[in-house]
Amino acid sequence: MNRFVLIGCWILLLAATSWAENVYVSENIRLTVRKEPGNDKKIVSILVSGDQVNVLQFGDEWTKIRLSDDKEGWVLSRFLSTQMPSSVALKVLEKKYTDLVAQTGTPQEDFRRLKEENEKLAAEQQNCSKQLQSLNDNYQTLKMDSQDVVKLRAEYDDALARVAEQGKKLEVIEAEIGKATFDQNFKWFLAGGGVLLAGFLIGFITRRKRSYSLIR
Repeated sequence: MNRFVLIGCWILLLAATSWAENVYVSENIRLTVRKEPGNDKKIVSILVSGDQVNVLQFGDEWTKIRLSDDKEGWVLSRFLSTQMPSSVALKVLEKKYTDLVAQTGTPQEDFRRLKEENEKLAAEQQNCSKQLQSLNDNYQTLKMDSQDVVKLRAEYDDALARVAEQGKKLEVIEAEIGKATFDQNFKWFLAGGGVLLAGFLIGFITRRKRSYSLIR
C-alpha cells in the first residue's frame, strides 16, 4: 500500500515538474511572492505586470514559481496567465517598430521617397514617350522623303539619259550642218570661179573680135 502511495507521489511530482512553463503576471497589479503558500507568509519578492516567471508547481489557489534570479516562491494562481499582457505586448511591438525604423527609416520618409521616385519615373516615361513619338514622326517623314528621293533620282537619271541622247543627236546634226556648210561654200566657190572664168573668156573673145575687125 505504501509502495503505491509513494509511486503516486512520484508521478504527481514528475507531472508537476514536466508541466513547468513560463507564465506572465496579469495586467495592472503588483504581485507578492511569498516563501510558502498563504497571505501571512514571508514575502520573498514583488512582481509587476508583465514579469515572466517559471512555474514549478501549479495549484488551484497557489502556484510555486522560479524567478529570473533563481529565487523560488509562491504566488496566487489567479494572477498568472500564459498570455502576454497587452501592455507588455504593446511595448514589444513598439520596440520592434523602433528597431525597424532605425534600420529602414520612418514610413513617412519611405513613402515620400517612393512618391518622388514614382514621379521621377512617370516624368521619364512621359519624356520617353515624346521622344518615341518624335522618332516615329521623323521616321515617317524620312520614309516619305526617301520615296521622293528615289523618284527624283530616277527622274534625274532619265533626264540625264535624255540629255546625253540629245547631245549625241546634236553632235550628229552639227556634223551634218558643218558638212552641208562646207559643201555649200565649195559650191559657191566653184560657182564664183565658173563665173569669173566665163567672164574672162567672154572678155577675151570680145577683145579678139575687136582686134580682128580693126585689122580688116
